[in-house]
Amino acid sequence: MSLLRFLMTGLALGSAVAASTAQDNALNFAFPQNITKPTPFQISVDPDFIQSTLQKVRLYRPSIALEDLPEWEEGPPVQDMNELAHYWANDYDWYDVQEEINANFSHFTTSIPGNDNYSHPVPLHFVHERASESDGADEAIPLLLLHGWPSTHLEWAKVIQPLAHPSNDSAPRFHVVVPDIPGYGFSPAATHAGLGVRELGLVFDALMHQLGYTTYAIFSTDLGWIVASWMTADVTSVMAHATDFFQVGPNATDLERFARNETTAEETGYMIALQEYQTNHFAYALSHATKPLSLALAMTDSPVGFLGWVWSLVEAVSDGYAYSKAELITTTMALYTQGTYSGMRIYKDALTVRIQIMALIIHGLLTAKYRVLA
Repeated sequence: MSLLRFLMTGLALGSAVAASTAQDNALNFAFPQNITKPTPFQISVDPDFIQSTLQKVRLYRPSIALEDLPEWEEGPPVQDMNELAHYWANDYDWYDVQEEINANFSHFTTSIPGNDNYSHPVPLHFVHERASESDGADEAIPLLLLHGWPSTHLEWAKVIQPLAHPSNDSAPRFHVVVPDIPGYGFSPAATHAGLGVRELGLVFDALMHQLGYTTYAIFSTDLGWIVASWMTADVTSVMAHATDFFQVGPNATDLERFARNETTAEETGYMIALQEYQTNHFAYALSHATKPLSLALAMTDSPVGFLGWVWSLVEAVSDGYAYSKAELITTTMALYTQGTYSGMRIYKDALTVRIQIMALIIHGLLTAKYRVLA
C-alpha cells in the first residue's frame, strides 16, 4: 500500500473518530457509541492492528508433520499453509477488500435493548439491502439471512444483490437483512454472559421490527439454523424459515435397519456420511463448546494458526469448492479482527445439548456398524 493511501486511510479513520465514533482497542475497528436506531456505517479496521497482524503473519513458523500423512487427515497440508502465509504477508491487501465490502453493500449499525433473559444492550452491524421497485410485481418479502461458523455476513455476499434486485421482473424480490452475529465480523461481542442462541433470536426479531418489518422470512445455515429454529418457537413474526443445514439423525429403528443391511442406498450413504462428519470433522465444535478460552489464547496471537483452524472446517464442508487464497484470508480476517474468543464461545450455549445428542447418535451408529461387521 502506498504511503499516500495509508495516510488517507488514517485521515478517514480520524474523521470517523471525531464524528463521535469511538475506536475500541478490543474491537480493532471503529464503531459508533450510544446509537439507538439504524445508522449508516463504514467498516474501518485500525491500521495499527493491520500492521501488527502482518508482523505476526510474517513471523509464522511452519509446522512439521509426517511425510506420509494422508492429505487433510489431521488438518490443512503444511505446504499449502506455508503458501497461504506467504501470500498473506506479501500479496494480500485488506484495504482493497475493505473498500470493496463498503462499496458493494448498504451497511448499518444499531443497538437492540436487552430482553428478559439478557438485560444488556446488544450492538449490531448489519447489511440492509431494500428491494428495487418493480411495476406489477408482488410486494417484496423481508428476508433475514443468518450465518454460522466460520463465517460472517460475507457468507451471503454473492446472493444479496440477486435477491434484492433480480434480473427477471417476475422473480420474487426481497428486502434483505444480513446481520453479523455478535462476536463475528463487525458486530461487537457480548461483554456479559447470557447472550445465547435463544436470546440472539429475540435480538434479531427486535432488529427486524426496528427496521419496520412486522413479519418476515428467514434463511439460515449452521449456527444461524439453531437461532432461527428458536425464533420460530419464540416469536410470532416469522412467516417462513428455510435452511440448508437441518441434520436429521437416525432413530433407534433406523439404526436397527442399518445393522440388518435393510436401509436404502440413500439412507446408508447419509448415515455413513453423518458418522464420518461427527467422528472426523466435529472436533472444532467440541473444542469450542468446552475450551473456547484455551483455544482463543493461542489463536488470537497467531493469525495464520487461526486461518488453519478455519480452513480445516471450510475444506470439509465445501464439497471440493476451490476457495482462493484471498477468500480464505478475508474469511479469517473478518473473524479475527475483534479476537477469536466470542465466536467460539457461543458453542457452549448452542451445542451443549446437541453435542450430547450427537454423541449418542455416533455411539449408536458405531455399535450398529460393528454388529454388521460381526
